[in-house]
Amino acid sequence: MLKSYLKTTFRSFRKHRLFSLINLFGLSIGIASALFILQYAVFQLSFDKFHTKSDRIFRVMNERFEGDRMIQRGQITYSAVGPQLAEDYPEVLRYTTVNTFMGNVFLYNNVPTEVPYMLLTEPSFFEMFDFEVLAGNPEEQFKNPRQVLLTESMAEKVFQTETNDWSRFVGETIQMGSARIDLAVAGVLADPPENSSLQFVAMLSRVTVFDWWGESAKFSWNSSDYFHYVELAEGVREADFEAKLDDFSVKYFRGTEVTGTFEKFHLQPLEDVYLYSDYEYENHQTSEGNMVWVLVLIALFILVMAWVNYINLTTSRSLQRAREVGVRKVVGATKQQLVFQFLTESLLMNFLALVIAITLIQALQIPFNHFIEEELSLWTFLVGQLSGLPVYVWLAVVLFVGAIASGIYPAFVLSSFQASKTLKGEFGNSSKGKLLRKGLVVFQFALSTALIAGTYLVYQQTNFMRNQNLGLNMDQVVAVQGPSITDLDTTFVTHIQAFLTSLTTNANISSAGSSTSNLGSRLPRTFNVKRLGETDGHMLNRLGMNYGFFDVYEVEMKAGRTFRPDDHKTDPRLINTTILNEKAAEILGYESPMDAVGKKLVFFGQEWNIVGVASDFHHRSLKESIEPLLILPFYNGGNDTYHVKVSAQNLSETLAFIRTTYDEFFPGDLFKYRFVDELFNEQYKSDQQFGNVFNLFSALAIGIACLGLFGLAGYTAIQKTKEIGIRKVLGASVGDILNMLSREFIGLILLANFLGLPLIYMGAQQWLDSYAYQTKIGWLFFVLPVVVVLLVSALIIVSQTLKSAKANPVNALHQE
Repeated sequence: MLKSYLKTTFRSFRKHRLFSLINLFGLSIGIASALFILQYAVFQLSFDKFHTKSDRIFRVMNERFEGDRMIQRGQITYSAVGPQLAEDYPEVLRYTTVNTFMGNVFLYNNVPTEVPYMLLTEPSFFEMFDFEVLAGNPEEQFKNPRQVLLTESMAEKVFQTETNDWSRFVGETIQMGSARIDLAVAGVLADPPENSSLQFVAMLSRVTVFDWWGESAKFSWNSSDYFHYVELAEGVREADFEAKLDDFSVKYFRGTEVTGTFEKFHLQPLEDVYLYSDYEYENHQTSEGNMVWVLVLIALFILVMAWVNYINLTTSRSLQRAREVGVRKVVGATKQQLVFQFLTESLLMNFLALVIAITLIQALQIPFNHFIEEELSLWTFLVGQLSGLPVYVWLAVVLFVGAIASGIYPAFVLSSFQASKTLKGEFGNSSKGKLLRKGLVVFQFALSTALIAGTYLVYQQTNFMRNQNLGLNMDQVVAVQGPSITDLDTTFVTHIQAFLTSLTTNANISSAGSSTSNLGSRLPRTFNVKRLGETDGHMLNRLGMNYGFFDVYEVEMKAGRTFRPDDHKTDPRLINTTILNEKAAEILGYESPMDAVGKKLVFFGQEWNIVGVASDFHHRSLKESIEPLLILPFYNGGNDTYHVKVSAQNLSETLAFIRTTYDEFFPGDLFKYRFVDELFNEQYKSDQQFGNVFNLFSALAIGIACLGLFGLAGYTAIQKTKEIGIRKVLGASVGDILNMLSREFIGLILLANFLGLPLIYMGAQQWLDSYAYQTKIGWLFFVLPVVVVLLVSALIIVSQTLKSAKANPVNALHQE
């Protein structure tokens, strides 16, 4: 029997080639699109779950309050917190404390290698996290100071070799930084997996810094900048343990007595770090979890729309198979056999579509990876785990259920024709299923309307952020990383100033300056900043910069002056001038920028003179509000960034000049530069990535919806063949016929817009609320989807109905 079903199915496919190809194309594109999206989504959802204890590891998060105002919200907290939690609560099986090092250099045989991001860890780190050790025993060796672990890719750079046996390098000595500190190589780790939110190129034993930072690095209730992770015992509920942290704060911080601020603690699951973090001073990679689920919904909608199209396209051709059904029934076929026949067609069509979809994915995987800037593979996706089962099991179940569900309705429609009527040609008057088909089209185009509006809004917000006035001019500014291995000793102030002055001797360089932090980086805070004579302190962000910074970025001064060369001192204790931005002046209570100039502030245990107030500018992305800045004439030695304003002309020669000058002042050091606008825009990488994926698959979903309308329009045209013939005999023109057939569809499209726009408006507003600065939802948000959908629909309807409208009415009447 199955053989007969398959033979009949292939015969039907050959007989209706165009219809079968359109159906197959729609299903294939739908399945391929959904699989591409799910690849990306499952990868995002898999972050940090490769750790065997990931469901029991939590970060200790700290919120600080001045009165009712939260002044800090992040995972950096005091060094005593982790060990004290482990001592006080048996629910904590173990803890580990982590610090971060950024922008350093390793030297081996005097050859420098850049170290962009390094962790300071303890032996317990390796008991909690599952990073693969290729050589060495870090749990034992990290009890000792000056031990370093390299990732495999970093070891290849440092030792200039590739090998499968890194054990021969264990015990080798490398040097770090301008002080050329000797470090013993304790081992080599595999590079962190791509789905690890905690990325690094090296680890240093945390005990190393105890000699540098003193007792506060071990245990302190007011020395901050430490990251703590705790592992809870099996069966301990996060909420139950978290409820005890208020008492912990009361016991050890006694309100504001210890730190001057109120401290509140809570836990964040490790598995939530990547997708659901919006904390300050983040030491993990993060993304937007809500956006990932939006893409999952789009994938499901695309699949549903593809199956809806199968229903519409199959039923739209049902009249062409009516006589076939009548003949089969006359020769003895039962309704059950006919249902199985048409379900077999559905399953086979879906199977062929799956094969084509997988072929498409294999062919387009590399371009897709470049498009989303990730390294994904279909095989890794299929064998990945989801709720304890491989993804391919879930996929098989979903596709089988979808194929059956999409085939049931056409199967029952086609098998329900009465033989006596179909053989006489009486099969065009039934309205059976008409409401369902129209409902499916309304659903598709309501979703299409929402996706068009969403695509427009994502583009508008991304464009808004990229083109917003930031309060400074980043055009043609080159950021040069400060020296890492040059010992600047006590002459660093004059040395840096001489370097910047030398750069400006080039006619293609208009100005040069420095800052202690790159644009886009999180700034440190200064607490308890007071106006002289007042008792209330305030928290301000701190940025060190030299006198040239204001000229490079064309920052406007609202009052007073910028820094002068003599504001910078070799002895930091002699520095006593500061500049505020407008927001800081407002927070400190000055009536105007001019009112602030000449006044004194108290912080760091000394008095400071306010010499100027700068206009507000964005140091970070527009997802965050303007920060109140306390600008100080600080140099940071090797950790400074040099900002150079260059001309667009002779750019390669200018960059070569900058490098030559750099080598003269910092011989043997690493030269690294980036254009500031590129560096700044990296903050929007996840937004742009989401926008690209959203827009691409929204367009495909809309295309699939159009196929559904194509099917319904064709079905309607065939259903009304005789009516069209009669109207033409009575004098109706082609335009009259088109108007009659399109009126019904236009109503459906308008209903879809009416349903879709409110739906996306609510979601759009919620999405925009995550940005401190956001574009407006203007009238185009509502009008554009309506116009696009109506135009596309009109083209489809006209193309499908024009043939029937132009047909000879005699042929139509012969159907009687």
